[in-house]
Amino acid sequence: MITVQNVHKWFGDLHVLKGVSLQVNKGDALVVIGPSGSGKSTLLRCINLLVQPDEGDVIIDGVKVNDPRIRPEWVRQQVGMVFQSFNLFTHLNALENVMIGLRKVKRMDRAGAEQMARFELERVGLADKADAYPAQLSGGQQQRVAIARALALNPKAVLFDEPTSALDPEFIREVLDVMTKLAEEGMTMVVVTHEMGFAHNVADRVLFMADGVVVEEGTPDEVFDRPQKERTQAFVGKILG
Repeated sequence: MITVQNVHKWFGDLHVLKGVSLQVNKGDALVVIGPSGSGKSTLLRCINLLVQPDEGDVIIDGVKVNDPRIRPEWVRQQVGMVFQSFNLFTHLNALENVMIGLRKVKRMDRAGAEQMARFELERVGLADKADAYPAQLSGGQQQRVAIARALALNPKAVLFDEPTSALDPEFIREVLDVMTKLAEEGMTMVVVTHEMGFAHNVADRVLFMADGVVVEEGTPDEVFDRPQKERTQAFVGKILG
């Protein structure tokens, strides 16, 4: 579903991604872990073209998407993104926040968009919060609205960029539960997270990045319990104590 081949990205003199390659099969959950500044978020942004790779290829469902002839807006319909900060429109209620992409991007009529938005809110456990505005919702509820918004466009895959890092501890579980359910339903997912329990329990594969390169990749058991590389061993040892 997603292939990244030898992707490089510079920001000025800073070489953030140094030839990163990965593959995500349809229905797989790939979890990307690593220290801050290792290029994880930049990698996600390269996949859905919020950031243009300087070298290498990004292929989604057989289409090379960083081809200049491909519209980035089309790519973002294929691959949804959930950010650290929820990025909800404060003047719109939950239902309208989920509908907006369907109306503006997919040009759906209001009735069809509302039906789809209500379905997605129910999917993330917020059917009763359709009329609530972001200021009336907890951080966990806002993030679940953001997930519903990403799902509403019926993407082929969803990217999650540290979706729980801005949340109070009490709200983290409800967001991870929604993501676990999506993985169980067969949603293709790439998740950057520091939640090692989620990575261990839900990921099909775990990718460890440091200093702009993929250091190690494997099943959760391989990466967490039997890491091969010293850099991975040091990171996992620190995180898992």
